[in-house]
Amino acid sequence: MKDIDPEEMARRIWLTDKIRQVLWNYGFQMLEPSPVENLETLEAKSGPTIRDEIYWFKDKAERNLGLRFDLTVGMTRMIANRFDLPEPIKISSIGGVWRYDEPQFARYRYFTQWDAEIYGVADPSADAEIIALSSDILESVGLKDHLVKISNRKLIEGFLRGLGIQSQNDLDHLIRIIDKMGKIGSEQAEREFTRAGLSKDKVKRILGFADMGGDPDKVLGELESKLPKGDMIHQGFKELSGTINRVESLGKKNKIRIDLGIVRGISYYDGTVFEAYDSEGEDVGAVLGGGRFDKLCKIYGKRDMPATGVAGGYERLMLSLERKDLFPDIQQGPQVFVVTVNETVWNEAVKVVQQLRGQGIRADYDLKQRPLSKQLEYADALRVRVSLVLGPREIKEGNVRLKDMKTGQEKNVKLTTVVDEIQKTLERTS
Repeated sequence: MKDIDPEEMARRIWLTDKIRQVLWNYGFQMLEPSPVENLETLEAKSGPTIRDEIYWFKDKAERNLGLRFDLTVGMTRMIANRFDLPEPIKISSIGGVWRYDEPQFARYRYFTQWDAEIYGVADPSADAEIIALSSDILESVGLKDHLVKISNRKLIEGFLRGLGIQSQNDLDHLIRIIDKMGKIGSEQAEREFTRAGLSKDKVKRILGFADMGGDPDKVLGELESKLPKGDMIHQGFKELSGTINRVESLGKKNKIRIDLGIVRGISYYDGTVFEAYDSEGEDVGAVLGGGRFDKLCKIYGKRDMPATGVAGGYERLMLSLERKDLFPDIQQGPQVFVVTVNETVWNEAVKVVQQLRGQGIRADYDLKQRPLSKQLEYADALRVRVSLVLGPREIKEGNVRLKDMKTGQEKNVKLTTVVDEIQKTLERTS
């Protein structure tokens, strides 16, 4: 876990505003689930082994509780018993989550996620909407060169069942190995498959299956003929191709690549799944990921609804944006600093500051009431764009001396027009 300094916080606020605007444009309402859940709620789908991956504890009443490890579980718990909400339900959230992971590059034990979910739609149109939303969020922050890798959990599960693997625990374990192949490499994955009791032939076939993919226009038809037969695989392919067709209607097909190695490690996924990557920074990992989780609502309540969604981590996305110098020059401190020649005009200076603040201008003054030169040094250290120098003569004449801190130019302006003059200077020096 890490502290966030003002410079990074300014970037996070900018990023939040960008993400929130796209969520609103798509009609998603925002909420936030509780950061603390009953441990049994967190275990309901992921099983008791989730205790090794999260922060959990007993409170003073001896209740087993845990810190949320994602936003989806809490959001689904909130929706599962809300029979008053019209379907489809489109909700979103931005908040911090905790995971007891080994800290490593682009991964922390506490990090911030944005999350969007659609409940009540079984059709691939909902999956396509989520993928288009995800792509537009990346576009909005400047990460235009991204790829969305898409697959379907039914394909890999059907394939593994065809190899004779039937136990759900075994299936989940093998899917988790496939999910991390991009991080650990095929050689390490092969060793883990072997330790799981698979023969060399089965390991080879799994690696070959996970390696299939490419441009949908080029590989979709070929893929259908290569895939083994079976009801689950047939349904998975139908869902995958249906999602791609609807993504095309939303104008995002050029961002899509089929990749059967995309399975998503969390066990509640049960349909179409996807991950998005910065094309020039895959070492960072997926900047967002999601998919369908049709059975989760039934676990948490009486309302049985299909659902699909996406979540993205701030930290990884910020790494990609920083590498490409995509963050704007954000000034979080004051834009204007009011400097007093002496203490006799201090009260008048405070009134000017309050006038500027009332007009939406970020303004400040010296609470220490230091000499003029020290005030200007402080203003310069704060990187303010404009300094206003106020003295007895200026007060008497109804003027203020405006200094453009970027160019060094100074001029006298009327107090009655100071707001307009400041706005012009800010626009000129932005």
